[in-house]
Amino acid sequence: MEKQQQHVELESGNSKIIDDCCKNPEQDKENNKATLFQASVNSIVLLIGLGTLSSAYAIERSGYFGLFVLLITASFYWCGSKLISKCLVHDPSLANYQDVATKAFPSWAPILVRTLFYLRILGTLTGYLVSMGDTLTHIFPSSRINVLGVIRGKALFTCMAFLLVLPTTWFRNLRTISYLTFWCGMSILATVVCLVVAGADYGIGFDQPVAVVNVKNLPLATGVYTFTFGSTPVLPNIQRSMENQGDFPKVMVISFATAITLNVIVGILGAIMFGSQTRPQVHLNMPPHLLPSKIAIWATFLTPVTQFALLLSPIAHELEQLLLPNLSDSRHSPKLGYLACVFLRTMILSGIALAAVLFPYFVNIIQLIGSSLNVTLCIIMPCLFYVKIFGDKVSRMEKAGLCAMVVLSAIAGITGATVSIKNLIHKQ
Repeated sequence: MEKQQQHVELESGNSKIIDDCCKNPEQDKENNKATLFQASVNSIVLLIGLGTLSSAYAIERSGYFGLFVLLITASFYWCGSKLISKCLVHDPSLANYQDVATKAFPSWAPILVRTLFYLRILGTLTGYLVSMGDTLTHIFPSSRINVLGVIRGKALFTCMAFLLVLPTTWFRNLRTISYLTFWCGMSILATVVCLVVAGADYGIGFDQPVAVVNVKNLPLATGVYTFTFGSTPVLPNIQRSMENQGDFPKVMVISFATAITLNVIVGILGAIMFGSQTRPQVHLNMPPHLLPSKIAIWATFLTPVTQFALLLSPIAHELEQLLLPNLSDSRHSPKLGYLACVFLRTMILSGIALAAVLFPYFVNIIQLIGSSLNVTLCIIMPCLFYVKIFGDKVSRMEKAGLCAMVVLSAIAGITGATVSIKNLIHKQ
């Protein structure tokens, strides 16, 4: 039986499927065709997403010092990606993040990494549904529609978003849908342009005061930015796809510089445009009747629609192999097998929708994911893997630096996760 292994990583909004991660490295070499430009575009799309639109909220709440948090977070994530890249170069038989984990700690790392990846996917998709519900509520603020006199308002719009994305998750062949992931990056760029135009040409202005620092809300900024850069474990796959892998450091510089610049632009402009009224997703501050606002709002709303099928597929695929080994690939009853898979995927997405209705707080969800799962996957584990694989080749000074990075990341992660959980409980 041919076994396909899929790994998924989710950004600030743009997560990617990594197919055929276990194929022969020699076959990889034959297929290395990505140019510097193509690899840079792919990396940029990975590093920008819905988390970028929360940068304004992070800056307004934490003050301009939040920009320093942004730079520190990005540098730590860059280091984590660099360490994984070094591991791949050190051992050409390794093809991706999962292979590095298996090489470093074969007894426990692969299972833990996969579990954390899947938890991140489920949490991200929950945040996506919440975002879509928020956007529909913003578009139709006066709606009084209700179902059975119980489901109304934002909960109803979240359920409508669930029904919209549900059919896309029934497709098992994702080759065509995968091309739509590029829309995610383009929609974020369009939203940034619309934000600037709305502030400059439509009378919103850039005159709202912003504090220099608000220590109390620094964990929030940390959570937002650790979520935003959460797709960095996928970057090694882009390295493997390049025609000249020696250009990968340039790709890292270009992609991180672009992502940081966009976060700074959105953060500063959104904060000084809307001040204390800044919402967790800045496009929700834009007046719905303005043309730039309409473009930004609908572009952001449609972004998650292109992501659900891709992100949900690896989890669904694994559960199908576990629960429906005979039905999912049965030659004797293909229709029954397909219906069983559709039912399973519907149940998974229904659970995600239920979580989105029960916890409809976008910024707290992404703060929790960023502070706990992303920090572990993108910073702490790469440091551990690197030290284990290189062993005595790592100098004492380098070990000290990595140890400091792990400790600081762990403190920030625990603090951010604790604050986000407290906020979720308080809001409930």
